[in-house]
Amino acid sequence: MTDVRGLKAWLKVIAKLDLPSLNSVVKAICELSDDDDSSADEFTQIVLRDADLTSQVLKVANSVHYNRSFSPIKTVSRAIVQIGYLDLKNIALATTLIDGFLDGKPRERLINNLARSFHAAVQARAIAQQLNSDDHEEVFIAALLLRLGDLALLATGRPEVETFMAARDLSPGEAHSLALEHLGVGVKTLNRALIQEWGLGDLVLKASDDTHSADPWVRSVQFGDEISQTIHLGIDHPEMRKIIQRISQFQGRSSADVREHILLMAEEASSVATTYGAERLLQALPQRSTIEGDATDVKSTDYDMQRFLNRISRCIMDVEPLPRLLQLAVHALHRGAGFGRVALWLSSARDHRLEPVIVAGDDVARWRELLKLDLSTLQQDESLTRFLKTPEPQWYNRKTPTDGVMKRLLGPVDGMMVPVQSPERLVGVIYADNDGGPLTERQFEELQLVANQINLYLQFNIPAQPKSG
Repeated sequence: MTDVRGLKAWLKVIAKLDLPSLNSVVKAICELSDDDDSSADEFTQIVLRDADLTSQVLKVANSVHYNRSFSPIKTVSRAIVQIGYLDLKNIALATTLIDGFLDGKPRERLINNLARSFHAAVQARAIAQQLNSDDHEEVFIAALLLRLGDLALLATGRPEVETFMAARDLSPGEAHSLALEHLGVGVKTLNRALIQEWGLGDLVLKASDDTHSADPWVRSVQFGDEISQTIHLGIDHPEMRKIIQRISQFQGRSSADVREHILLMAEEASSVATTYGAERLLQALPQRSTIEGDATDVKSTDYDMQRFLNRISRCIMDVEPLPRLLQLAVHALHRGAGFGRVALWLSSARDHRLEPVIVAGDDVARWRELLKLDLSTLQQDESLTRFLKTPEPQWYNRKTPTDGVMKRLLGPVDGMMVPVQSPERLVGVIYADNDGGPLTERQFEELQLVANQINLYLQFNIPAQPKSG
């Protein structure tokens, strides 16, 4: 196999791949301008050409990250009305690009790099949301695509790419010279060329520049990327501390708040990946127990729970995004109340299902799969059915008779469940246990307290469901 060298040669190789850049739907979406000449109707017609994309857009639109009313969104046009044309446009782009790179059986390095890009996008969006603007979805896309050159190179499967990246891993400071040696072109040069060729926007192009821009959106993208490329060293590594300090100065927040926020967003990346249909990224996304290191071995205290409750209260008062509140709630229970395992199920607005969107504790990946529930398979008189019909806090101890799903989930151990409710419907369920150990009255009270905080937020911040969809 002849080595590929130089910008034109690599662009030619990449153009021959079955990548999203050649997908007519994505091309059409990218060509839609953001001015008055581009209409929501045009976007709707483009999405409807592709049945898989239509299904994925509706899935994401119905997720907790976008559907604040929890009213089922059944059409692309309704999704645009409720969520907004620009956000839906970016959702369509992101999901199609992710599907394109994950098509088939991608190599481990490609999955790891895409996971880092995805994590960068979640972190960048969260930083941008602090700027009190509606541009955070554009920031998400820009951070996701900031290292497009790496992803496209890996997708080629060429041996010289693997050789280059292995050498770069050993000597990251020599990345440019190594790229010239093995590829005949710098990755940043290829990156910029692909961004321009795919028509992915000025923000991606500006953020790919090495210089630190004064533009807050560019800085949000760059911060998200820095976090994703460094966090594997540990949240308290000196390099991560430098990044945290710079974000602290940028946002005017304490370093402790920024640190905790980064940890929460690292965990949120897993739930967003699930929403986007990118489950294959889950194993490669950062896990809190790994990036916190020995910090997770510290036993919970009364002060820990009060600290979490204080942050939950601030989150409610500041009307922060619902996913952030849910992350705080789950970790208040896991790390503050001392539950061994905690899961937040949300009921799907489209399907008769309970989906585990946030899970904390040991063996998270396996447990997340176990907790996916198709409610249409429940028996009319089993324990979970009765709970869903009459949602009240429940403590299932070892003497409580259980059956069906609850018996499979609990086995011979204690478990607790509380409802999460908007004024009009059951939104979800929080489940917690001690992974085989006994539970206490205090934990039951703290579980209800945290659930009530979420319900309070939903009562005042979730719009009423429209009468038709």
